[in-house]
Amino acid sequence: MNIIPRNMHITERQGKILTFLVKSYVKTAKPVSSGLLERILGLGLSSPTIRNELQALTKAKFIIQLHTSGGRVPTDKAYRYYVNSLLENDVGLDPKAKDKAKIRQALNEMPPNPREINKVVARVLSNLSENLVITGISQDEDFFKKGLVSLFENPEFREFGEAFQLARFFEEFEGMFQFIEREFFNTLGVPRGVPVQIMIGKENPFRQIQHETVMCAKYGLPGNCVGSLTLVGPTRMDYEKNIALIKYITEELNKIVRRI
Repeated sequence: MNIIPRNMHITERQGKILTFLVKSYVKTAKPVSSGLLERILGLGLSSPTIRNELQALTKAKFIIQLHTSGGRVPTDKAYRYYVNSLLENDVGLDPKAKDKAKIRQALNEMPPNPREINKVVARVLSNLSENLVITGISQDEDFFKKGLVSLFENPEFREFGEAFQLARFFEEFEGMFQFIEREFFNTLGVPRGVPVQIMIGKENPFRQIQHETVMCAKYGLPGNCVGSLTLVGPTRMDYEKNIALIKYITEELNKIVRRI
């Protein structure tokens, strides 16, 4: 059953159109045309009906049209709708079998040392997500980051200004780490109990990365320590994959720590 996420005034049909549009744009980084929606979506809707729905979604600020004759791209509001829908429906939030195997292998081979565990988490999650991952220990200024090169390979960072803003963010990151610890684990438009906290675009408080998405989670470490991870990527990221990876890796870590 399709559940309309809270605080999003949208019809079920509009929700299906918006979800397809987000998925298509995430995959291709290309604006989505009404013709593509008509051919592939499979709702049996006429071209005028699809155009009317797109106009309604544009008016509601879920999508924008970059050029008069061009396709549509999702806004932060559309990504928030999509993320809330994933979390509330809890559909498809399971990594691929090969990704699970890589995570289990990496975690089973790591030494029972909090700092070394954080290095492993940063490395394996960055490799699988192809985004930047930063791990740390609560109440400790020591942290590890992995995946900056992968992040810069996204089309969004080919513009010098975007890469420059992200570089400035990392210059100031040490001073921001405690803020992340304190603030990023409050619920933000998502149901209680969801272990992954997500800030999309301008939802995050850092001016330097307000075109990016930040995902955060906590996990147990030996010695009664608490680890935290922060994943940073473009708003046009694979949310379904990344949420699933973070949930799985934190759940596996918690199991391992309980056995130590």
